[in-house]
Amino acid sequence: MGIREKRLENEFQELTALVNNSGGKLAIISTQGQPPHQYVIEYRCRGIEKLQGTEPVFRNNHRVEINIGSNYPKEKPDAKFLTPIFHPNVFTNLNICLGSYWTMAETLTELVLRIGKIIQYSDDVLNLNSPANSDAKNWTNNNQHRFPVDTQTFKSAQKPSTTIVWNDF
Repeated sequence: MGIREKRLENEFQELTALVNNSGGKLAIISTQGQPPHQYVIEYRCRGIEKLQGTEPVFRNNHRVEINIGSNYPKEKPDAKFLTPIFHPNVFTNLNICLGSYWTMAETLTELVLRIGKIIQYSDDVLNLNSPANSDAKNWTNNNQHRFPVDTQTFKSAQKPSTTIVWNDF
């Protein structure tokens, strides 16, 4: 197994642990590949599907497809909503703007958590300086008091602590 495949396998295990510890707020709907290189993730939290006039129409289930390309982790994955969403960091074709800067240190689990925060309009990931959807940016600028739209906090899976004793050597 190569380095990329080993990383994909480790990230699959880490993501599975995150989902199992999410209290039902996350689900892996499907995967492709062995180890997986494509995921459909379901988020069960409040987000904005669309506007009706100037008022948000909320949605509580969101599906995202994440495709991990052959140059991962050097290049960022592609992520796209499969369900409607209205957000300044999501293009009208539902592709998620992950920014122009990608670091190899970001894991799939961290990306899944970041997307959850995007859905909720969490201020630590909301980027209005480079919007993918200018209509959503304008609406967001005028409605800052409404955010976040959900208080569900997506947290990293806890990694077991390891204790090394001299007998291990």
